[in-house]
Amino acid sequence: MSSQTQSVQLLLESFPQRPFDQKLLHELVGKEVKKFQGKSSADNVKSQWEFLLKNEVFTLAATEGSALNCDSTLYYDGLRDRLDLVLTFTEHDVCETTFPFTVLQDLLETQTITSCSQIFSWIESSAARLTKDMVPQKGKALILLRTLNDLLRRLSKMGSTTIFCGRILTFLREYGPMWEGVKDVEKKEHVETVKGPEDSQKMEVDGGKKESTDKDGFYTTFWSLQLPFSRPPLFAFPNTFGEFKDAVDKVLPVIKEATTKERAMMGNRGAASGASSNLKRKREPELGEASNNSEYFFAKFLTSPDLLNLEIADTHFRRQVLFQLLILLHHLLSFTKVAKTVWSTPRNRSLQMDFTLESADTQWVYDTITKASAELRSTAPNGPTFADTVNVILDREKNWVKWKNDLCAPFDREPWSIEVGGRKVGMEEATREARLKRREGLESWKWNLGSEPGDVKDFVKKVKQEDARIEMRRKQLMKNAERLAQAQAKAAALQESAARQETPALASTLAEPPKVEPPAASFSALLSTPSVSSSPLHPSLPPKPCSSPVKPFIEAAARAPTPTPAAVSISETSSVTVPPPSFLHDLTNMFEQNRQRWSWLALRTARDQYLQHFGKIGTGDVILLANEIEVEKERDKNQKTQKTEEMRVLVTGGAGYIGSHVIYALQQTRRYKVISADKESTEIDAFQCDLTSREEIKGIFERYGKGGIWGVVHIAVNSLTYYANNVAATVSLLQTMSDFDCTRIVYSSSATVYGTPPVIPIPETTRLKADSPYGKTKVMSEMIIDDLCHAEPNRWRAVSLRYFNPAGAHPSGLIGEDPRGRPGNLLPLLAHMAIGRVDSATLKVFGNDYPTPDGTCVRDYLHVLDLASGHLLALDALAPESTIFDNCPDDARYKAYNLGKGKGMSVLQIVEAMRKATGFDFKYEIIGRRRGDVPDLTADPALAERELGFKAPQPLEIMCRDLWNWQSMNPQGYTEQ
Repeated sequence: MSSQTQSVQLLLESFPQRPFDQKLLHELVGKEVKKFQGKSSADNVKSQWEFLLKNEVFTLAATEGSALNCDSTLYYDGLRDRLDLVLTFTEHDVCETTFPFTVLQDLLETQTITSCSQIFSWIESSAARLTKDMVPQKGKALILLRTLNDLLRRLSKMGSTTIFCGRILTFLREYGPMWEGVKDVEKKEHVETVKGPEDSQKMEVDGGKKESTDKDGFYTTFWSLQLPFSRPPLFAFPNTFGEFKDAVDKVLPVIKEATTKERAMMGNRGAASGASSNLKRKREPELGEASNNSEYFFAKFLTSPDLLNLEIADTHFRRQVLFQLLILLHHLLSFTKVAKTVWSTPRNRSLQMDFTLESADTQWVYDTITKASAELRSTAPNGPTFADTVNVILDREKNWVKWKNDLCAPFDREPWSIEVGGRKVGMEEATREARLKRREGLESWKWNLGSEPGDVKDFVKKVKQEDARIEMRRKQLMKNAERLAQAQAKAAALQESAARQETPALASTLAEPPKVEPPAASFSALLSTPSVSSSPLHPSLPPKPCSSPVKPFIEAAARAPTPTPAAVSISETSSVTVPPPSFLHDLTNMFEQNRQRWSWLALRTARDQYLQHFGKIGTGDVILLANEIEVEKERDKNQKTQKTEEMRVLVTGGAGYIGSHVIYALQQTRRYKVISADKESTEIDAFQCDLTSREEIKGIFERYGKGGIWGVVHIAVNSLTYYANNVAATVSLLQTMSDFDCTRIVYSSSATVYGTPPVIPIPETTRLKADSPYGKTKVMSEMIIDDLCHAEPNRWRAVSLRYFNPAGAHPSGLIGEDPRGRPGNLLPLLAHMAIGRVDSATLKVFGNDYPTPDGTCVRDYLHVLDLASGHLLALDALAPESTIFDNCPDDARYKAYNLGKGKGMSVLQIVEAMRKATGFDFKYEIIGRRRGDVPDLTADPALAERELGFKAPQPLEIMCRDLWNWQSMNPQGYTEQ
C-alpha cells in the first residue's frame, strides 16, 4: 500500500501543466499501473487504488473553506487533477467503471454551490470520456442521473442558480437522459443473481437485477414519449409521428383508468364515512392518501417497470405528462398545410423542419387534445381549474407565436455561417473552440498594481506641469480682478468729482427726503449701469436729472469740508467690492483633478519600492517623495562607488601567461584595484612574493590591514614544485586570508582533476580522479577550499574554475605565452617551430587510431581572454548579492565550474589552423600512442553558461592568429628587462 501511495503522490507532483495532451497522462498512469501488476490479486490491487484515489480527492475537499479564502484557483486545479487521475485509472481498468461517478456523487454532496459549479465544468469537459460505453438505465447512467437530480434539488432551494440549472439540463439532454435507448431495453439480457438477506431489502438498479415484469412493453412505450417531448425536430423522420401516435393511444387509456380508480377510491371513502355518520366527524382524506400509507411512492428515479404503476397513481405525475402532451400537440398544429402557408417563408428558415401534418393526422391531433383536456378536468383536486389554467397558457403561447410571426420584422438574412474545410458550419460549431478556451483560467495580470507602472520622476513632471497650468490660470484671474478694481476706482473718482460740482444745486433740496439708488445687482453691473457710475460727457457739465446719487456726497461732506479723493486706492476698493480671485474656474478644477490623479499614480507606483519614505512626505507630497528617492539613489551610488574603490583584488601569479590576461580583464572593468603577487615583477602595483613563504604573504596583507583586500584570484603554479605551490602555498594563502578577513577566493583549477573521464563532454559532476601529480595537487587544493567553506559557511565564499586548454594571446601582441624551454603544449610548440626557436622540424603525433574524426586526440581549446573573462565573472559571483549559491545542497558556499568551448579540436585540425595562420609548412610524423593519453577531453560548460553567464566565442582561427601575432612580435619571448 505504501508503494502505491508513493505512486499516487508522484503522479500528482509530476502532473502535466494544463492544457496538456491526454496521451501524456495515460502514459504516466500506465507506467505506475504496470509496476503493481501480478504483485497481488487483481481485486486487492483495484480496491487499494480506489481507496488511495478517493482519499486524495476528499483530503483536498476537506480543505475547501480555508483554500477558498487564499487562492481558489489552486484548490480547483487540484480537484481537477485528482478527478482526471480517477478517470484515467478507470480507463486503465484498474478501478470499477462506476468509480468516477460514485466519487463525483459524494464530492458534490460535500461542496458548496460555487465549488459544485467548478466540478460540473470538469464533468462537461470530460463528458465524452465519462459517457463512453454508457448503457441507459444501468450502472454509470443511473448514478449520473441520481447525482445530477440531487444537485438540481439543491439548486431549487437556492437563488440565482438559473444558469447553473440550465447547464445541467442541457447536459442531461445531450448526454444522459434516462429515456434514451429505452426501446432497446427489451433486447437486453438481464442476468439473474443470487441475493443475500441484506440485498433483498434494497432496490436493484443495475446489472444483475431480476427479470422485468414489463411483459406487454408498456414501460418502454410510456417513456419513449419523452423523446418527442424533448426533441420535436424528431418528427422530421418518417416513422416518428406514427410511433408517437401509437404510443399516445396506448398511454391515454392507462392514464384514464388510473384517474377512474382514484375517483372510485375517493367515492368509496365518501360512502364509508356516510355509513358512520353517527360517529364524530373525521377529517376528509387528502389527495394521494391511501389506506396503507406505506405503499405510497413519490416518483424520483426511473428505475424499473414495477415503479411505473406507482408513478402513474400520482395525480401530479399524470398532470405533468398530460401537460407535456398538450404542449406538443398544439405545436404540431402549426405544421398543418394551412398553418405553414402563413408562416413558412425562406426568411424564417430557423423555424422550419421538414414535416407537414396531413389532414387525417390533423383530425387525430384535435381528438387527442380533446381527450387530454378531458382527462385533465377529471383529475382531483381542482381538475377543471387546472385544465382552464393550462388552456390559458397554451392560448397565450399561440397568440405570442402569432404576434411574433405577424408583427416582428422579417429576418431577411441567412443564418450565420462560415466555410471551414470546404463546408459551411454554423455558429455553434465555428465558435466551439473559442467557447472552450473561455472556460480556461485567465492568465495572471502582468502588472500587480493594476496598470503598467512608470517612474516616479515621470509622474512628478506631470504634476509640475499641472501646477504650472494652475499658477498660470491663477495669474490670469488676478489680472482680470485688478482690471475690474482699477475700473471701479476710476468710476468712483469720477463720481465724487461730479458730486462736488453739484453741491450748490443740491444744497436747497437737503430738506427733502434723499432719493437713493438701489445697490448694483452684481459686480459686473458696477461698470455697466449708468445710474451707478453716472459718467457725464464732461466733468464741467451737470449730470442728467435724477441720476447723481446723494449718498456719496453726504458721506464726503461728513468726512471733511474739503475732501480730496483724487485717487482711490486700488487695494481699498478691491477689498470691499472685488470678489476674491481664489475661486476656481472650471479649467482650474480640471487641472487640479489631473494633478491629484498623477499624484495618486506616483504614490501607487512607489509604494512597493519606496514605502519607507511615505512617513516623510506628510499628506502625499509626491515632489518631496521624488526628492527623497533621489537622495537615496545618490547615497546608494556614493556607497557603491566608495565600495568599488575599496575592492582590492589580489592576483597570485599575475606575471604568468593566464595571470597577466586576468589582470588585464580586471583593469578593463575599472571596478577592482588589482594587486599582483608573483616571483616576477610587473608594471602594475605588484609585489615580488614567494607564495610558499607565509611571512611574505602576510606582509602583503598587512600593507592593507584587515578587510583591505576584498578577494583573491589564486593562479600561481610551478610545474617543478607542484605540491609546494599548489597545496602548501594554497594552505598558507588561506590562513593569511582568514587572519585578515579576506574570505573570497577564485581558485584556478584544471580539467586534469577528472583524469580519464567516463563520459564526454565532461560535466562538473564527474568524479575527481586525477592521474598526474599536477592534477592530484589541484584535487587536494579544491578539497581544502571545500572543507574550509563547510567549516565556516557564514564567512567563506569560493569558486573553482576547471579550465581546459587556454590558447592565443592579447591581440596587441604585448602579452602572451612564453614557456621556458621546449613547450609542452601543442600550440606554443607549433609557434616556436614556425619562428625557429625549436630545432626539430617535424612534429611527432602520438597515435592516429583513436575513435575521433581523424584518429588523433581531441582537446577543448579556448581563447585566453575568454578564460580571463570567466575569472572576472567568478569574482563578481562572490559578491553578497550573487545568487549562484542559492541552489547549493547545504550551507557551504562553494562551487566548481568548467571553462571551455564545449567543442573539441583534433591535433591535425590544430596543425592545419596554425598552417593557415603562420604560412609555415608543418611536417608531422605519426608515431605510437603515448601512455596516459585519452581520446577526447571536451568540456560541458553548460553550468557556467547558465549561472555565471560565461561564453567562449573566439574560434580556433582567432586563437592561432593572436598567438602568431604575439610570437612574431616577440620571437625570443619576453626580454630580460
